[in-house]
Amino acid sequence: MNLSFFFSVLAVFSLLSPTVTLASEDKPETISEELISCLIAGKKNLDSGNYNPAIESLTKAYEKTSILSDYILFWRAQAYEKEDYADNALSDLMTIKEKYKNSPLIKNVRIKEIELLEKKNEPNIIKLYEGFAKEYPSEYPIKYAYAIHLKKNKETEQAKKLFKEIFISSSPLSKNAMAELSPGDITTNDLIKRGDTLNKAWLFVEAEKVFKEALQQLHKSEIKNQNSKLKAQNSELKTQALEGLAYSMFRQKRYKESSELYAKISNSYWHARALLRAKSPDLIESKLSSFMNANDKRIASVLIAYGTMKRRDNDIDGALKIFNELLVKHPSEKENILWAMGWTNYLSQDYKKASEIFSKLYEMNNDSKYLYWKNKCAEILNEAKFTRASSKKHVPYHDFYAFLSSLKEEQKLPVLEKTASQPASQELLSSLSPMPERINILTRLGLKQEAALELKLLSGDKLNYERIAFLSSHLNSLGSYKMSISLISKIPYNGDLHSLFYPIAFLPEVMEASEKNEMDHLLILSVMREESRFDPEAKSIAGAMGLMQLMPHTARRFDRQIEIRIDNDLYDARKNILIGSSYLKHLLKTFNSIPVAIAAYNAGEDAVKDWIKNGNYKTVDEFIEDIPYDETRNYVKKVLTSYFEYIRADRDADISTPQKYIGNL
Repeated sequence: MNLSFFFSVLAVFSLLSPTVTLASEDKPETISEELISCLIAGKKNLDSGNYNPAIESLTKAYEKTSILSDYILFWRAQAYEKEDYADNALSDLMTIKEKYKNSPLIKNVRIKEIELLEKKNEPNIIKLYEGFAKEYPSEYPIKYAYAIHLKKNKETEQAKKLFKEIFISSSPLSKNAMAELSPGDITTNDLIKRGDTLNKAWLFVEAEKVFKEALQQLHKSEIKNQNSKLKAQNSELKTQALEGLAYSMFRQKRYKESSELYAKISNSYWHARALLRAKSPDLIESKLSSFMNANDKRIASVLIAYGTMKRRDNDIDGALKIFNELLVKHPSEKENILWAMGWTNYLSQDYKKASEIFSKLYEMNNDSKYLYWKNKCAEILNEAKFTRASSKKHVPYHDFYAFLSSLKEEQKLPVLEKTASQPASQELLSSLSPMPERINILTRLGLKQEAALELKLLSGDKLNYERIAFLSSHLNSLGSYKMSISLISKIPYNGDLHSLFYPIAFLPEVMEASEKNEMDHLLILSVMREESRFDPEAKSIAGAMGLMQLMPHTARRFDRQIEIRIDNDLYDARKNILIGSSYLKHLLKTFNSIPVAIAAYNAGEDAVKDWIKNGNYKTVDEFIEDIPYDETRNYVKKVLTSYFEYIRADRDADISTPQKYIGNL
C-alpha cells in the first residue's frame, strides 16, 4: 500500500479546516519588492519541479522576513524532500512546530513529518501517529496509515480498532479498512453505525445496502439463538436498521417502500410524511385518526399538508375539518394551522373569513405576511385601498412582503437608502497588524485560498461589528463570498455594507451569460446567491452542482444547445453560469414570468405547469404563496427578495423592471 497518496490527500484538505487561531509574534516590517520577487520565484519553482532554485529563493526570503516564515519553511521542506534532503526537511518542519505553534499550517506540517519519518522507519513515530489521531480523529488517511503501521508492528488489536473506525466512516478508505478486517470483526451494530454515517453523508444507495446486510445478519441470529436477552437486543437493533433503511429509501424518492418500513416501526411522523410524498391519500385517510393522536408535534405539519392536498382537490370542507381538529389536538402549532385555514378561505373566495383569520394572526405575530394578505382581502372586498405591508416608512431589509406592497402601491422599488456609516476603528486595524500583511503577500502570490484561511482564523469568538465588517470585506475581495456572507450575516444589516450582503460575484462570467442570453445580470446573481452563496464547489443532497446548482442531466441537455462542452466539469464557474443562465432563459420564455420561472428552476417545468393548470390563480402573488413544495415556495421568495435588493442598490437599474416581469399584483 502506497501511503504517500493518503498523506498528500490529507495535506490538501487540511487547509480547509483549521482548528487554531494564528497569533503572530512578529513586529510590523516593510516588505520590499525584492522579497516579493524571491517568494514568487521560490513558490513558482517549487510548483514547477525546479527544487534547487526553489530552495535558494526560499532561503533568501526566509533570511529577509519573518512575516511568512511558517509558509516559507514549509515550502522549503517540500523542496528539500523532493531533493532527498529528508533531514533538512525535518529540521524546517520542527522549526515551524517550535516557533509557530499557532500557524494554520501545523496540521500539514505534522502530516509531512509523519510521512518523512515513516520513510526513514523512525522507531518513535508511533507517538506522532497517536498524538495526531487523538487531535484529528476525523482525518481518516492518517488514521489508516497509523493502522497499517500498527499492523506491521504486530499491534493487531489496536490496528483492528482503527480499521473498524475507518470502516464505519463514510471515508473512501472504508472499503480498504474492511479488507483488513475479518467478517467476524464487523458486528451488526457496526453495520448500522456505518449505514447512519452514509445517510448523513447523503450516500443513500450505499447506505441501503449496508442496512439490508445488517438485517440479514439479524435474521440469521434470530434463527440460531432463542435467548430472550439476545432477542430483545436484536429487536432494538432491527428497529434501528429499519429506520435507517426507510430513510435511505425516502431520500431516494422510493416513498411507498419507505412508508411501509416506517409503519413497521410505528414512526408516525415519517410514515405520514412518506405517504404524503407517495401521494397516497386513501392510506393517509385510513390512518388519519392515529396520525392525529400521535404524540409527536411534528405530525401537525404533515397533516396541514394533507389538508392542503384536500383543498387542492376542491374538498374545502374536508380541509377545514382537518385544520379544526388539529387546533384541538395540536394547539402548539396554532399559528401554522390558522394560516392554513385563512389561506384555504382566501382561495375559496371567502375573503371576509380569511381577513378575520389574517387579522388574528397579525395580532399574534407582527408579521408582514399576514398584514399583506389582510390588506389584499380588504382591497378585494372594497373596504380599503391596498396599503403597504409594513408600518415602517421605508421597506425593511430583506422583507419580501414589503417589496410586494411597494410594487402594488408605486409600481416600482424604493431606492436603497444607506444608513449611518460605522467604519472599522483605527484601534481595531492596529490590533490586527501584522496579519493583514501576511494576507496581502499571500494574495500577491496568487494564494487566495490561503489568504482567505488567514482571514477566517482572525474571526475568533469575540467578534464586534467593526471586526466582522473588516474581515467580511477582505474575504469578499478575495472571492470567498460564501464565507464573507456568512460572517456579515452575524451583524444587523447596514445599508453601507449592502455589497457584502449582496456581492457582485463572478462579474465577467455573469455579464457574458447575461449578454449571451439577453437577460438581467442581477437576476443571475440572485439565483446564484440563493443556490450556492457563490460557492463554485457547492453540491446539494439531490446531486445539484456548482454555482447555479445544476443537475447533471439538465446541464447535458442545455450544453448540447450552447455547445461549450462541459465534460462533466460542472464546478467550472464560467461553464456553470453559462449553462444555468441558458436554462433560466428557457424557463423565462416558457412561462413569461420571473417568479414562475424561478419556481420551475427549483421544482421542474412539469410540476409548475401542473400547479398553474390546477391552481386557477388570479394574480402571481397567489401563485407564489400557494406553491405546494415548502422548499420551492421559500426558494422563490428568497430569490425574488435578493433580486429586489440587487436592483435597488444598482444605480443603473430601472427600479420598475421587476413589476414588468412579475405581473399584475
